[in-house]
Amino acid sequence: MKKKALIVTGIILMVYILFVTADCIRLGNADTQTKPIITVSTAEEENGVKYNGLGYSVMYHRDSIENTDGNIYGAEIRLFDKILVWAWIE
Repeated sequence: MKKKALIVTGIILMVYILFVTADCIRLGNADTQTKPIITVSTAEEENGVKYNGLGYSVMYHRDSIENTDGNIYGAEIRLFDKILVWAWIE
């Protein structure tokens, strides 16, 4: 019984890792302010907007000076709001 539970837990963990990896690659190649596949919550912050997914978050940084082309100058993807997975800045 313990072996079956361990196998099921391992499979769920592998599926989650594949899901997060695929979504991070998708978000890295997508346009600005693309939400995660499964968005749990959205938070408007002083310097941008933050989308929380399942165990990871995407933060789009906004310039404080309004301009005509969307004013997004960077983004970061963090796993569990601690580990930086991917980021870009202009």
